[in-house]
Amino acid sequence: MKYKLILAAFAIFSFTGDSLAQLPGAKAIKNSLPKVTLGAKLGANFSELHAANVTMIRQGYKPSIVGGLFLSMRKGRYGGRIEGLLNPVNYTFAYNASQDGKYKNLYLDIPLLFEYRLFHWLWAQAGPQYSDVITVTAHPNPRPATDPQTHFKSEFSAVIGLEAKLPAHLMLGARYILGVTNVNNQLVTEVPGSWKNRAAQVYVGFRFF
Repeated sequence: MKYKLILAAFAIFSFTGDSLAQLPGAKAIKNSLPKVTLGAKLGANFSELHAANVTMIRQGYKPSIVGGLFLSMRKGRYGGRIEGLLNPVNYTFAYNASQDGKYKNLYLDIPLLFEYRLFHWLWAQAGPQYSDVITVTAHPNPRPATDPQTHFKSEFSAVIGLEAKLPAHLMLGARYILGVTNVNNQLVTEVPGSWKNRAAQVYVGFRFF
């Protein structure tokens, strides 16, 4: 019964869309509106927690996987994009003189990007990104009396990138993310100095419509 209702809803939607397309001026109205695209993306993330004047954090870009959904609106040479991405990252820290530890952080990244078409198939992207800390685990925890999540603060970053529109509803992109706010909660870690995330990403995506 449930499947029949869903099929009926799709049939009604399709019939209504075809009917509206036949109305006088409907095509002109449709062409004047921006093209809306919903899709999903999955890619590789190479991140580093850059710690200025802090030897506790081991430097170096470490790989992980990033993925989520996006919604874009494009008209002519211009467009806008908002995304919701789950981004698990790993950091290495000096636990003591003979042992390193691991931070495993999960972020919700929300980039809000301006898009400009360079060619028919290639778009440039730039804008801010907000990253919310969802979970943090530390092995071992450098501060056993505290929740590791409180070691980090949410942050804002700057994003630049390129995205190519491919056949079969596919796309391919690359971007660089530069953290602009300090994520080190110094009141908890008692470690002075600034921690800022940096990341490079490559991804593939699929446009549902």
